[in-house]
Amino acid sequence: MYSLIASKHLEPLYQELALVINVSSIQIQFIDFGITNTQLSLFTNKHLLSLNTIKELIQIKKFVQQNPNKEGHDYIEQDKRIGLFKAITGLDFNSIISTDFVYSTYAKFFENSGIKKEINKEEGKAENIQENNVENLKENKEIEILNNNKLNSKKVLLFPDTRQAKKNIPSSLIYKLENEIAAKGYTLEIAYFKQAPDIATNNKEENALNSNKVVYANFKTLIQLIRDAELILGADSLPIHLAYLLKQPHYIFYPNGYPQLFITPYAKINNRFGTFDHYNFSFL
Repeated sequence: MYSLIASKHLEPLYQELALVINVSSIQIQFIDFGITNTQLSLFTNKHLLSLNTIKELIQIKKFVQQNPNKEGHDYIEQDKRIGLFKAITGLDFNSIISTDFVYSTYAKFFENSGIKKEINKEEGKAENIQENNVENLKENKEIEILNNNKLNSKKVLLFPDTRQAKKNIPSSLIYKLENEIAAKGYTLEIAYFKQAPDIATNNKEENALNSNKVVYANFKTLIQLIRDAELILGADSLPIHLAYLLKQPHYIFYPNGYPQLFITPYAKINNRFGTFDHYNFSFL
């Protein structure tokens, strides 16, 4: 039996998802820990040395002291700076994820054997699938069938920006993607968070390309954009993981040499991921 506690700033996302998928089996208590960024400041490099880091940890400590866990162990999502977390709060927390693939780690933790970790790349089939993994593989293949069917309408949605600038898809690659997708006769929409940057270049041919650009600033719009598209392209960020949750076909771009720990089971099983320099759209 698990008691799930999440930061209050994530509740709007949960509420919007509840409108489009069944989340009745997931019971979460949302608590205001004062988190104003996308995640706990302790987990970030940008906000680590801010007053918010201490304030957030104090709020977590107060909550745990007022709601002691007398029947089990306390866990925090990741092990990043967990030693510092324990030192500041005095709380004895374990971590759920560390250096293994995130989806499979969560599957092990919650004893959900549905997420398959390995794939035979040559044959495109999962290896050594145990009986209790079949349902998840079937689900991912159903997304693949959906992919083939939906691409007939040829609407592709690209999410190029992320919370970490180093993971943003560079403008040079965006231009290449515009060319490749246009050559296949598909329409491309590029979605930016809050503001579309000026990525104009001195190359007249590049400036001539005019993919439709849209801006989203809330979870409702983001979810609707994802649901309306036939294929989602993006950096490793929230939109890609929402695409997986919403069973939308997707392709993930990683910076060259960047860890791929957050790869979705769909992308891994169907080989729908690449780097900024090496990617393969042969499935289109």
